[in-house]
Amino acid sequence: MKTDNTKPWFWIPLLNFASGLPYAVIISVSVLMYKNLGISNEDIGLYTSLLYLPWVIKPLWSPFIELTGTKRKWFLSMQLLISIAFLLVGFTIPTNGFFMMTLAIFWVAAFASASNDIASDGFYLLVLPKEQQSFFLGIRSTFYRLSMLAGNGLIVLFAGYLEHKYSDNTKAWSYTMICVGLLMTFITIYNFIFTPKNEINPAENSEHHHQNFGTIFISFFKKKQIAVVLIFILVFRLGESQLLKMLTPFLIDPIKYELVEKSSDLDENKALELYNTKVKAGIKLENSELELLYSKLPVVVETRKGKKPIAETKPKANEEYKKVNEARVSFIDGLISKNGNQKTVQVGGMGLDTEDVGLIYGTLGLIALTIGGILGGIAISKQGLTKWMFPMFLAMHLPILGFILLAFFHPSFIYYIYAVVILEQFGYGFGFTGFMMYLIHVAEGESKTAHYALATGFMALGMMLPGMLSGFIQKYLGYQNFFIWVFIATIPGLILSRFLIFPKDFGKKSEEV
Repeated sequence: MKTDNTKPWFWIPLLNFASGLPYAVIISVSVLMYKNLGISNEDIGLYTSLLYLPWVIKPLWSPFIELTGTKRKWFLSMQLLISIAFLLVGFTIPTNGFFMMTLAIFWVAAFASASNDIASDGFYLLVLPKEQQSFFLGIRSTFYRLSMLAGNGLIVLFAGYLEHKYSDNTKAWSYTMICVGLLMTFITIYNFIFTPKNEINPAENSEHHHQNFGTIFISFFKKKQIAVVLIFILVFRLGESQLLKMLTPFLIDPIKYELVEKSSDLDENKALELYNTKVKAGIKLENSELELLYSKLPVVVETRKGKKPIAETKPKANEEYKKVNEARVSFIDGLISKNGNQKTVQVGGMGLDTEDVGLIYGTLGLIALTIGGILGGIAISKQGLTKWMFPMFLAMHLPILGFILLAFFHPSFIYYIYAVVILEQFGYGFGFTGFMMYLIHVAEGESKTAHYALATGFMALGMMLPGMLSGFIQKYLGYQNFFIWVFIATIPGLILSRFLIFPKDFGKKSEEV
């Protein structure tokens, strides 16, 4: 292929940023958005994990991208579609039934994002000389992860600012998604201008003429050690897949809910009297009495910034009262079931607000990830993957212990949370570089683009299935035991990594003569 690859710094960073940002918004930021719009942990874990599906099944259409058109045309058209989808999500959030409608639009964006990944990965593998790939792999990984932190950090911070400004989460997230759509439009235009333009269509290349969908798939499953490789890819992120779905709810869930036993409000006093006379006595309540209890019983929520009342939310048309007042209703149902003997319910979250989460991930966490990713790329390019694979994987998983400590001790000093996030982000940036390098090894040979897509498709399946169950597991175990389980779930992947076979110096940069 003839192309200008003398200035990869001009196109590699933003091309990979355009892969990571949609992924971050669809898979991660959507979790926080739905949490702040009143969706339960169980529904969040189940439905947002289904958004992985396009990445799981992308190998089914990756050969089509491999054999038709140019990679450049594919990733530019997909980035434009992603931009439009985010704009539509922004305009849909204020409507009734927004949850399923936005999920459907996110799914279209996920399909476009997965296709964009296939084309971008293929473009990188075809345009950049092999001896430069290990070095720029660290840069790719860093900018991909930076884009995810721009989503999890700066975009979340912006949404939190709008939440406080308007005191309306619906309006805040609507505006946020519109801005994300406009940002993706700008990135698409940048990539149109700066990516190399003289790419040859693989379908016109004689060495690809003999290939078809069947031969591409079959050749992948004939690779050496393929059974062990696929099991490893499926289980390596077993713990991380659950952690990513429940980490944001853990950070923003309140510390506890508490009943207020005195009030100056007349209606609240009526609800308290009902609670003290009938609930404590275990007497079954009439529907009208239940409505009074749900709407007027004074309840406060404790967050990191103190205690505040849980105000009643008026449901919109076609919405259930219990759905939009889940926190109040769940707490009061607990009081009724225990006959009023327990006035406090520990939720176990860290009690942060949206801006706190954005600030943590968008500042020191971003710096730590950048350093980790760059050091990972340099380490592999200098000494090869064999030497660094296991230490990188340990660095990626051990920081989960920090979240276990947070869940058990709930330190009041917020910089403890910063420290845990810094370690997690550095370890992720350093360790995930090794995993990506191994996937490049798996894709070696003919049809690199399609084979890399197959490998990442199995990786996405390993993320989707455990993620779908994460909300139910968290609710059953509670946050403390959930993080212990997540740490245990990383062990099978670490063990399997010791049985992988690949060239000793794979990824090591060739010595210049």
